Amino acid sequence: MFRMHTDTPSSTSLVSGSVADMAALLDVANIPEHNHDRWRGNVADLANASGSFRETAYGGIASITEAQDIFERQGWQTGADRARAEIPSLSLGDFAPEAVAMKRRRTFADAGDTVRVEAAMAGNWDQAYETRTKKATRQPVTLSVGCAFGGPGEITHEEMFWTGLQMAALCDVLEGAGWRIELRALKANNFGSTGKVHAQDWTVKQSDQPLRLDTTLALFGHAGVYRSHGWAALSASNYKNPGNGGHVQRGEMLVETFRRLSASSIIPPLSLIIPQAYSRAEAVRNLTAALKAVKDPGAA
Repeated sequence: MFRMHTDTPSSTSLVSGSVADMAALLDVANIPEHNHDRWRGNVADLANASGSFRETAYGGIASITEAQDIFERQGWQTGADRARAEIPSLSLGDFAPEAVAMKRRRTFADAGDTVRVEAAMAGNWDQAYETRTKKATRQPVTLSVGCAFGGPGEITHEEMFWTGLQMAALCDVLEGAGWRIELRALKANNFGSTGKVHAQDWTVKQSDQPLRLDTTLALFGHAGVYRSHGWAALSASNYKNPGNGGHVQRGEMLVETFRRLSASSIIPPLSLIIPQAYSRAEAVRNLTAALKAVKDPGAA
């Protein structure tokens, strides 16, 4: 079951878990009573949307049940098919850094950095000195990659798709280069001028799981899933939802919120947090920067 954390730093509410845990929040029983009305209003907004607004704001879905079909049961097949067609055209393979780990290697000889007293006392001078060196070896290295999901009301279904694409593409190319990738969907909202923050941390893919395009695209890239499951998670807060969800954190503000939660051992550490993309150009720019950061963390 999802966790509603009570041990977070001051003025921060946090819900976290798997995508199945996130789905459980559609049950109003899992939402604090002080936010029941706000969540019921979100459900009504979805049901009452029509025409082109339903397409742009909700990806064409008309009910919570349809959102559940896409996110929990069938997956977003249309988004997955589009991603399969788009990812090869990004030509990212040439930029993928190979997964390597540094291991210490010990060698023994008649000269070296330190004396092995026992070997010397035994007269084994050919093995009396030890040298330790670091050697890069190709083996799976785990990266935990986070990105915010969703967006404010003016962000359309088409625009949200590109965040889903960039997360799927980044996972695909890095795993192809030998990395083990964990994907996490993040969100943090400032609730008005109260100083209170509500944060979300959902594990979309564990490092030992295969990439599911239909699930990854659904959570990161489908407006109807965000404006159902994502909004339910927004109301699953220890604090009262101000009605419009408050102010969405972006950039360094978002990074700092999750850095603080990680430093307090509330959430596992994140290797990398990349910005959202609302266009192909933004996705390419973010992917290029992310691959450079993985290749040379010190330059990020």
